Amino acid sequence: MVELSHGTITIDALPIHRLPRQTIRSRLIGLPQDAYLLPGSVRLNADPLNQSNDKAIIQALKDVTLWEQVIVAKGDADKYAHPLDVLVEELHLSHGQRQLFCIARALLTRSTSNILVLDEATSK
Repeated sequence: MVELSHGTITIDALPIHRLPRQTIRSRLIGLPQDAYLLPGSVRLNADPLNQSNDKAIIQALKDVTLWEQVIVAKGDADKYAHPLDVLVEELHLSHGQRQLFCIARALLTRSTSNILVLDEATSK
């Protein structure tokens, strides 16, 4: 985040320049245009800070219609004890599905954040 050169940004009538940057960052959910997924499991990508239980992660993936794809990938690779252990690379997600995955991640963080920032949401 950069310092404002002029003007103000307010959230709930509170100018954000009065808040510590770390507080602002922790309260915003950013969804970039180019969805980024970490190498690793579905669980790691859905909940990188390990703050949600499996039931919540599964529900978030169902909410964005990706849970069935995880189940199919798990069925193709019986080496995983749990569907959330499937490597995200094995899902072979399209660009749009990767964005949906990031929305699932945002759904899991909404208990601490209720402002969603979309980067060029209508550009693709």
